Amino acid sequence: MATEVQDYRLEIDKKSFKAESYFPGITYDDYDRAGGISPWKICRMFEAGRMVPFFQGNFLDFNNLRTGNFTIFVLGGDYYFDPCLWEVARKYHYFPYKISVELINLGQTSLTVRQVLTNLLDQKEIATFYGKLVYVDRNTKRSQVLPNWHRLKYQSVESQDRVRLETSMPRIPDNAFSAKTVVGASDTDHNGHTNQGSYIRFCLDAAELARRAQQLHCLINDICLYPVIKMTTAYRGETLAGDELTTSVWEDNLTPRILHFVIMRGRTLVFVSTITFKDRPCSKL
Repeated sequence: MATEVQDYRLEIDKKSFKAESYFPGITYDDYDRAGGISPWKICRMFEAGRMVPFFQGNFLDFNNLRTGNFTIFVLGGDYYFDPCLWEVARKYHYFPYKISVELINLGQTSLTVRQVLTNLLDQKEIATFYGKLVYVDRNTKRSQVLPNWHRLKYQSVESQDRVRLETSMPRIPDNAFSAKTVVGASDTDHNGHTNQGSYIRFCLDAAELARRAQQLHCLINDICLYPVIKMTTAYRGETLAGDELTTSVWEDNLTPRILHFVIMRGRTLVFVSTITFKDRPCSKL
């Protein structure tokens, strides 16, 4: 029998606009070739930490907003990884975890949420995601003003924790390394669009190819050996199974352990990311 969102334990605090979802553990497939938890799988964990309260508990009136031609899309956000994340696989081969999601800011067309991934064996917060969700018309693909009743209901939310996404087209330097990727059906979500975690995987795969081509000067070992400190993401367009994408990667001019990524479909910008790594490799096996 397939596991559904209704099968997970869920707790919702309607007064503080916060929900907590509980998960039994991670799987062998969640680890990368160096023995750490894959960053793109952590993206999927945070996605599950939104979908369970949204669909099961109608958290933040999610199901009420998804009516007619309207829906909610993740526009992007910032991921922060605690150093203990890269030790957890060595210390605990298996651990249950919870993901909290809290509304921290409400705009005219968007919501900002903070999510925290907590290891339930030692109660350590091992990763955090600040994400911006936008209310969109499915037909026009443009943002829409949230319904008046929704803005009135959640108007008491006040926080300085906002996600500011870069909106300009990044300039790809001439010396950037590029890698081609064809989106597979397994890279897409239930809407048929390329999944958020898949884009991170495309980026890290391109970074490893750049390293093997000796295009990186700081990260000279397998890219999976370098713990990620922070990832910023911005989703600019939709891609589907069969689309050919080009991922460009280059080192930051001032701090080469910071890598910049741009993913294009032809001449159309679809994804932008910046990933900050530790400057020394760390084997997790």
